Formats: sequence, C-alpha cells, structure tokens
Amino acid sequence: MKNRNKYINWIVFILSIVSILISLKLLWNMGIYVYEHGTSPNIVYGGDFWLNMAWVRLFILGVLSIISGIKLFNSEHK
Repeated sequence: MKNRNKYINWIVFILSIVSILISLKLLWNMGIYVYEHGTSPNIVYGGDFWLNMAWVRLFILGVLSIISGIKLFNSEHK
C-alpha cells in the first residue's frame, strides 16, 4: 500500500508540473501575440474576468505543484 501511495504522489507531482508548464507556455504565447498585433490581453481572453481567471489558474497550479512536491519529498524521508 505504501508503494502505491508513492506512485500516486509521483503521478500527481508530475502532472501538476506539466500542467503549470503548459499554462505558462500558453500565457507566454498570448503575450507574444498581444505584443505583435498591438492588442491587449483583455481582448484575447474576452474580458477582465477571464484574464483574471487565467491568473487564478496559474496560482492554483503553482500551489498544487508546491504542495504535491512537499508531500512527495516529505514522504520519501520517512
């Protein structure tokens, strides 16, 4: 059972890191598009609400990555 939990912790950690990297790349590409075409992030995302939700998504993924990493590395030391 302990071995199974270890694999689940690794899977959650890897998926959270991959998710935040994908979200950061999408935000980066949006920034490049905004810069090259002279528009604003509000227009690309469809308003202030969705722009704020993009930042909230990055924050939540960052917190998830940190928490899952802490849990993963603390469980390995026990």
